[in-house]
Amino acid sequence: MTGWTALALGMAVVAAVAGVPGLLLLAFATFGYGATTRLWTRYGLHDLAYDRRLGTGRAVVGDTVDLDVAVWNRKALPLPWIAVDDLVTDGIEVRERMLDLDEVALQRRSLRNTWALGWYERVVRHFHLEARHRGVFEFGPVRLHIRDLVGRHAVTEERALPDRLVVAPRIAAVRDVARARAPIGERRARSGLFHDPALFGGVRPFQPGDPLRRIHWRATARLGRPVSRRWEPARSRQVILVLDVRTVEGPDWAMDWDEDAFEGLCVAAASLARSLLDGGAAVGLAAAGFSGTAQRVAYLPSRSGQAQLGRVTDLLARLGPISSGTLASLLTWLTRRVPAGASLVVLTARSPHAIHPTLRRLQATGYAVEVLLLGADPEALAAARRAGIPARAMTISPTWETADVGAPSA
Repeated sequence: MTGWTALALGMAVVAAVAGVPGLLLLAFATFGYGATTRLWTRYGLHDLAYDRRLGTGRAVVGDTVDLDVAVWNRKALPLPWIAVDDLVTDGIEVRERMLDLDEVALQRRSLRNTWALGWYERVVRHFHLEARHRGVFEFGPVRLHIRDLVGRHAVTEERALPDRLVVAPRIAAVRDVARARAPIGERRARSGLFHDPALFGGVRPFQPGDPLRRIHWRATARLGRPVSRRWEPARSRQVILVLDVRTVEGPDWAMDWDEDAFEGLCVAAASLARSLLDGGAAVGLAAAGFSGTAQRVAYLPSRSGQAQLGRVTDLLARLGPISSGTLASLLTWLTRRVPAGASLVVLTARSPHAIHPTLRRLQATGYAVEVLLLGADPEALAAARRAGIPARAMTISPTWETADVGAPSA
């Protein structure tokens, strides 16, 4: 026997003994309220479906992502009041309403919706997520709350319903002001003394001095004139973008950073990766920072092709601004994974003076190194050039949030 049933029974006994019809009517009302509350407590969440659908799982800073939430009461029992708290990682914004800070889960916001559902009723609401910050945003868990007619809590249930939205940094067009110089990495070879026999490029008319083994006999017989095989010139364009996670001067273990500078470096890395991949280079990424895994180094081996751009931006989306080691140790670590002859492009927002000895050692062992400094620091650039290290300044116009042109400059 529940408390409401016992109360109603007591009121009925008192009404019968005292002969008070009004109290007897109140007893019946109390019994009815207790019975219906018990129904909502036991069966309110039964056959109640909640669904969340993202328009896409990947976005870029500045994009708008569609979000649909649907609730479906698939039973004959109506629900006078249901609330759903859909938790999401802090940093995402919903255009239609403000997100509440969750009191239980740290660094989580709650998208709350309330409904009054009839029997077998389904309701869908449409929202728009504003991807204003780079990162990985986790959705879930979901808390469902059922209340009775007078607003008293009846039952609560938590469901996992995990989902994820990866917001990559913006990608801007790269404009090289110093056009007379070779681009970042190696200049793309158009001709050369050495040829790669695996890169067959077709045929060309026979020229005096061509060895007989280069003559394409089948094509010669078909065309009626002697032709020679042609191969693409051998070239190696392997570029590793080395991102300096530490954005302010001080010890590498310090828990402080410049958010604008770090976001600017991420935009620059993504933009340079696209430019290099469009030029036919094999591009990789390395950073001494945490990226949501157990590894202390965020590393992506170099590959060519446009699919690599998605891998680079995904890693940049997961990368945090806390350094896990020194930049010098990262460069040394890379020598065990990247062959000599590759290009190491260091993107940093602070003076590279501390890594000059490391960069000179890399140059001596056959690596091509270059430093891209975010912002104008003539003294740091001059010091790097005096040390024999190619260095340039780069700017993002107008800001990392609305970047349209990334301009490395001399």
